[in-house]
Amino acid sequence: MSVEQTENIIKKLKLSVSKVKTFSQCKKKYYYTYEMKLPRKTWAFHTLGKFVHLVLEEFHKSFLNGTDEPLHVVMGRAYRVAMKEFGKSMSEDSKKEAFAMIDAYLQKITNEKHTLKDVIAVEKNFSFPITDHIILNGMIDKIQIDHDGILNVGDYKTTRDKKYLLNDWLQLQTYAYVLATEDSSIKQIRGSYILVRHGFERIEKVFNIDEIMQIKDQFESYAKDIEDEQLWEATPTRLCGYCDHLAICKEGSEFMNKINRNTNTFSDTNHGEVKW
Repeated sequence: MSVEQTENIIKKLKLSVSKVKTFSQCKKKYYYTYEMKLPRKTWAFHTLGKFVHLVLEEFHKSFLNGTDEPLHVVMGRAYRVAMKEFGKSMSEDSKKEAFAMIDAYLQKITNEKHTLKDVIAVEKNFSFPITDHIILNGMIDKIQIDHDGILNVGDYKTTRDKKYLLNDWLQLQTYAYVLATEDSSIKQIRGSYILVRHGFERIEKVFNIDEIMQIKDQFESYAKDIEDEQLWEATPTRLCGYCDHLAICKEGSEFMNKINRNTNTFSDTNHGEVKW
């Protein structure tokens, strides 16, 4: 391999929605996570999310593979697969919550059985170059063709607070870009955040092809900012409480200590009741 070929490989920057969001939220967290590649924590809410994703993946894959078994039989098998994978690391409360979510989905899909045939892919991995030096990576939870004929890219969300998703379309636009890049005949795509904790309610938006293709420019801009970054400064927020690297981050630790002190003072003066 020539020196020039080696340099081209080294210069390639792998990006994903989670990476660019981390960079936007806190450059220091990005540095610890993706530059230094420090170990990451296992959070209970992440495990719950992975559990639900695996159940729904196994469930829909069975029908994509042509099974004609009853819905509850297929769901039961999918649930056992996920429990075998994640059950030992989940609390009893998490297991009960996960069961309730999956049961709710089973009831929903039973009432809307015709929608099963709309699903055309689950857990679609992608990794492709969007420029000579930027590679876009990720996974699409579910792809289906809606009754109006529009292709729909869906992402499961286990968040309790859905407000933050209302104006955040980067993830769904990125997935739409992936499919539009693969098929130039596509002129519009619907994106859906599927809210697992809210009865599988959807937050949706239809993107036209111009909106979809703008994502390429956004990732190029992110790539330039990441490559140019040198200071990797922290941006402390309440999210620091869920940071994998809080223990080694001075700014984040000081910020959370200040919040905790204020919270304790507030609690003491209100007889232990904290109202946000």
